[in-house]
Amino acid sequence: MTGTVIAPVRRSRLLLAVLLLAMIVAPMAQTAVMPMLPALAGEFGVSASAVSWVMTANLLAAAVGTPLFGRLGDLRGRKLVLILCLSVAAVGALLAALSDSYGLLIAARVLQGAGAGVLPPAISVIRAELPPKRVASGLALVSVSTGVGAAFGILASGVLMVRWNYQSVFWLLLILSLLALVAVVWGLPADRVPGTERGADPWGALTLALWLLALLIAISQGNTWGWTDWVVPGLLCAAMVFVVVWCVVERRVRFPVIDMTLLTMRPVAFGNAAAALSAFGMYGSFIAISSLAQTPRESGFTTTALGAGLMLLPSAAGNLLAGMTGGVLLNRFGSRPTLVLGGILSAAGVALLVIKQNTELDLYLASALFGIGTGFAFTAIRAYINDAVPLDQLGAANGMNVVFRTIGAAAGSAVTGAVLSSDQVLGTHWPTQAAHETAFLIATGTFLATAILPFLILKPRR
Repeated sequence: MTGTVIAPVRRSRLLLAVLLLAMIVAPMAQTAVMPMLPALAGEFGVSASAVSWVMTANLLAAAVGTPLFGRLGDLRGRKLVLILCLSVAAVGALLAALSDSYGLLIAARVLQGAGAGVLPPAISVIRAELPPKRVASGLALVSVSTGVGAAFGILASGVLMVRWNYQSVFWLLLILSLLALVAVVWGLPADRVPGTERGADPWGALTLALWLLALLIAISQGNTWGWTDWVVPGLLCAAMVFVVVWCVVERRVRFPVIDMTLLTMRPVAFGNAAAALSAFGMYGSFIAISSLAQTPRESGFTTTALGAGLMLLPSAAGNLLAGMTGGVLLNRFGSRPTLVLGGILSAAGVALLVIKQNTELDLYLASALFGIGTGFAFTAIRAYINDAVPLDQLGAANGMNVVFRTIGAAAGSAVTGAVLSSDQVLGTHWPTQAAHETAFLIATGTFLATAILPFLILKPRR
């Protein structure tokens, strides 16, 4: 503990404020580059397909680093890992703001991806430090940070790009990273360091990284390279091979990065599946709404990238509302009803755009509904895992949950992009209304699957 006597309620609020700030930085960094991709392509003289690596590099670093940082937090201390992740993310933001070459920018984006590693230790801090009756509300608030950060990243980037330039976005991310770093250093208590030493698992870490890299590169670049190009199927086959090797390695080593028994626990397995489905629908909806908002009036709304970002603002507000009320739902009704409600609200919001796309109000309402829904869903998912996993393995379990969430987000983005590009208005590059409706219908289906999934899960411990 810090040694300072602080009232329990005030101390809990301070902890949550610090963790929320730390956890918003990474999703903001992931999505803030979306509005600036055309500007970056022109600035560095690269193609549209090449500039997509500004997002892909960050996504890959986050996916690979998060479970490793989660396990490191279990073994060496959660506060230490939070400080490490935020420090590396700050360096990445600084290099991105100062980059004068495309290669340096990509390297900077990899470093920024390390910021995603704050999520597993942050969840562990909540369970270890908050009073039991406040854990549910704490999980609810921090669980929505990804959605809030993602929406604000797009919005802030649009505003700054209109007023200044793309470098200003990275300067903002640097400031936020440093503020979060200072808050963690001064606002979090010292860890209760584990009493036993655990060995390293380099082969487990390597094979985990290899299958994630192969899978996510294939998914994220499939539309660009072509799904039938030999590289994409080759990467998918390599990913399957590396998954098998990884599982064999982790079952044989004494101190694995990820204990395989965690992934086979029923609440954890279904929690990971629910995370992938929810992220698929959420990121697919983000892309489809942004596309619809910027499409000419014949099949869209002809707004700017900033206007499209504003249409996602209700999603961030909905996530915040879910974060503030999700703890009450968890304490009163449990994880299963909360997850079902989240899936239904998300599906209802996106289904609205399958039926009706006539006014901006339709997009605002849909954005708000699926924002509330995904907020409830991710809150319930965290509760499932938190209830099922021992504290000394909670970081690793949450790290793998982030991996499945990342895979779902990448798949949702790829599928939505493929659908929108497959049916375009003749003589233009704009998707037709039918293409948008198909994209929203797919997202609706994944959200409904999320709502059905809890009925296959054993009731978690209360």
